[in-house]
Amino acid sequence: MASGKLSPRQKMINMMYLVLIALLALNISNEILKAFHLMEVSFSKASQALTDKNKAIMAAFKAAEEDPSKGARAKKWADKARQVQAISDAFCKDIDKYKTDIEVAAGGRKEAEANEAGIREMSKGDDMEGHKHYLGTDDPGVKGKGDDLRKLIDNTRAKMLTVLDGVKDDKAVKQMFEKNTAFRVEDFKDENGALKTWERDVLGHSPVAGVMAILTKVQNDCKSLETDILTKLSENIDATVAKFDKTAALVIAESTNVMAGSQFKAKIALMAYNSEAANEIMVNGQTVKVVDGIGEYTATASGVGSHKIDAKIKTVNPETGAIDFWVNAEPIEWTSFQPSATIAADAMNVLYIGLDNPMSISVPGVTPGNTSVSAGAGISLVKKGDGKYVATVSLGQKESTISVSAKMPDGTSKRMGEQKFRIKTVPKPVAQLGTLSSGAYNRGEISMQSFLYAYLDGFVFDGVKFTVTKYQVIFMPKRGYMEEAAVSGNGTAAIKNFANKAKTGDMLVIQGIRATGPGGEKPLNPITYTFK
Repeated sequence: MASGKLSPRQKMINMMYLVLIALLALNISNEILKAFHLMEVSFSKASQALTDKNKAIMAAFKAAEEDPSKGARAKKWADKARQVQAISDAFCKDIDKYKTDIEVAAGGRKEAEANEAGIREMSKGDDMEGHKHYLGTDDPGVKGKGDDLRKLIDNTRAKMLTVLDGVKDDKAVKQMFEKNTAFRVEDFKDENGALKTWERDVLGHSPVAGVMAILTKVQNDCKSLETDILTKLSENIDATVAKFDKTAALVIAESTNVMAGSQFKAKIALMAYNSEAANEIMVNGQTVKVVDGIGEYTATASGVGSHKIDAKIKTVNPETGAIDFWVNAEPIEWTSFQPSATIAADAMNVLYIGLDNPMSISVPGVTPGNTSVSAGAGISLVKKGDGKYVATVSLGQKESTISVSAKMPDGTSKRMGEQKFRIKTVPKPVAQLGTLSSGAYNRGEISMQSFLYAYLDGFVFDGVKFTVTKYQVIFMPKRGYMEEAAVSGNGTAAIKNFANKAKTGDMLVIQGIRATGPGGEKPLNPITYTFK
């Protein structure tokens, strides 16, 4: 396409071809965009949960400062706690500014529906250009806001970890937090070993719905690191005495939606404790690894469904020597789901009358138990398993719809989408004498055929059959009188009788053919045969 000298017209045709390929590559399905939005909502809720936990820890710092027995030593760590909170809050506000600018560049978000609350979907979730221009990631030779974002993340993490200076074993603690935190930017190499950067190849090559989910996750990671640091600072208020007034096992999950084959990760810790307090941590009855008082739990996601975590922490009371057990107030739930893509030819959305139409219906990221499916007029649905249904349709409707709703974490039900289907009858089959379609054959070929068949030529459904129940055969010799016979069933004895006395040029006409199958009995078109 690029060899030789090309005319301006041919160059333009070639350029249009390249643009078409690019547009096809950018055709992202609504299901994937919906999954990105659900991830953004999930990360936002997780971030708010961490914010609430951090407020509770700060309230404990305030109470410690007001306690005459520990106020003096508590102030040092409370000041550090306020410092790390200020760094975290400033960072999240900066990311909110990025998100707002990108929303504007990509066309904003959809209008809220009646009684709809929370984050709305991007109006153009598949947009690939607005944020690239804003971040400056479309020109590898120029530094832009994407590079500034990378620096902001790295600098904020470094400043937050610096606040840990002075805690017990501060060097080891900072190394552990630096190693374990998800609050970082990570590059990668492609299959050819070429380095791909986070800001240009992850953000720059993602649709804007994915970019918003990634930026919300970054805020969530910052809040998670803030929680870890606040917890560690609170432990240093009293390194030898552990007094528990309100305590619970704290489970911090990196994500509650996990794709099958990926890993679910969570940290389990006892709030307001020193590093010596947690002697043993168990999750769902099994002991997990404990590092500096923090338990690390990992589970590989498989299949589709919800999973619960019950945590128990064994401690020794330093004042009495008694063994205490602390459990989380209620189980933590996380969800695993299968990676999926929905690919469908819109023009083939057809349901056939008289057939059991198998269907697979699901919502990415939502377990089958939390989805509900409803059908419009003329369609009856029977559930056959998780995400599996059989649809039957009746006469009277030319088209109808099937809609799907999902149960949200707050207990409400949200409509996720619907699909329109055309309702059609099964096409009329074609009659055929054995293996012979209408045409000219010798007497032996015709007399060898044992049955009259009804075929659905090229029908998309496998296993749909029609059976001939009766027909009329007319023998038309070139010389002599016409004879006919009525046949019940699909046998060919009458046809063989006529074939045995046929001469060259004689004809057989098979008419009045009736066949039964899906939707009842149907009349078939006549077929003719000429003897050679």
